[in-house]
Amino acid sequence: MLAVARAALAGERQARIVLGAYLLSGTPGYRQAGVHIYAQELLRALARTGHALTALVSPTAKDNLSLSSDSALDIRPASRTTERPLSRILIEQIETPCVLRTLGAVLYHGLGFVAPLRAPCATVVSVMDLSFITQPQAHKLFNRTYLRLLSRSSCRQAARVITISEWTKRDVVQHFGIPPERVAAIPLGVDHGRFKPQAPGVIAAFRAKHGISDQAIFSLGSLEPRKNLPRLIEAFAELCSQAPDLARPGQSPAAPAQLFIGGNLAWKYGAVFARIKQLGLEGRVRLIGRVSDDDLPKWYGACAVTAYPSLYEGFGLPPLEAMACGAPVVTSNTSALPEVVGEAGLMVDPADVGALSAALRRVLTDAAMRAQMQTRSLDQARGFTWQNTAQRTLATYRHALGET
Repeated sequence: MLAVARAALAGERQARIVLGAYLLSGTPGYRQAGVHIYAQELLRALARTGHALTALVSPTAKDNLSLSSDSALDIRPASRTTERPLSRILIEQIETPCVLRTLGAVLYHGLGFVAPLRAPCATVVSVMDLSFITQPQAHKLFNRTYLRLLSRSSCRQAARVITISEWTKRDVVQHFGIPPERVAAIPLGVDHGRFKPQAPGVIAAFRAKHGISDQAIFSLGSLEPRKNLPRLIEAFAELCSQAPDLARPGQSPAAPAQLFIGGNLAWKYGAVFARIKQLGLEGRVRLIGRVSDDDLPKWYGACAVTAYPSLYEGFGLPPLEAMACGAPVVTSNTSALPEVVGEAGLMVDPADVGALSAALRRVLTDAAMRAQMQTRSLDQARGFTWQNTAQRTLATYRHALGET
């Protein structure tokens, strides 16, 4: 087994490591978040290591990776789209085992919660979070039922399980009964080439283009219950009622505070629109929809603070991206978010509207605190890279194949 492991990681043709990246989406929308970003960035980082690996993807996503022409990563599209749940299940559980046999795979890594239950080789499974168990009300019935059944079985038969935080590792151990020594907590990274402080001129032009005031709050996340957006809107309403004309010390009164919410429509998002209307905030809360890759660092830099009061996260990429851009962050003190934000941001109980409103007000009104938070954000974000994620993933493959 050790010889096979070394051959696989050296890239020899007769011993392949295959990654199932079926949740890598080629369709713009809420699917291009979380696990999509994980699959995309991990595959790119693995490709840069020079190891000869094979990735199985949906036909609609095969061009998403933008790999260099000399990349050793072999991209193989499935026979049909995996964008639809039922189609993806058929591909994962029926087609994939046949492909693995044909390729002579020694290891299969399922990047999205599951692996083929009849895989002809050792398996590794990545688990983003167990919100479908701990927050079932926030998920569609079909999705949570499928994940509850297939993810538990996949993890129990896997040689190793990868989680993206210590928090999710504890959940996997507790809810799936997996021995902790078989679970590797490997944090996500951030693309520091893209997420970085923007030039003042770029930010000024972006603010002018989008009408962003000095007192703007930015939030990013798919519109679905777990993101806790109705409470963020309520906290913003409280902020506006208590300090309607927030201005930075030493300056003339700035434009009233604004809240910009970026993200695609996902599910059960009616309460977001309802709260905006009920609180009369149509003019001050703007739902800007999907944010382009080019614009996202500018939004983080143009707004005074990034708010991310999610109820539950297996990691929390938006706060990390915001910190890499030097943005102050206000987020939740729950789940994996403290692991990501550390001492750099302000953390509050996401169910406490008053605490969330007070934290946002502190950042908007205290210039010295804001400057300190910007420095701490950059320092905290430097510890997260996709290169580290890739190297630790390769080490997990070695453990799964018996090489220590």
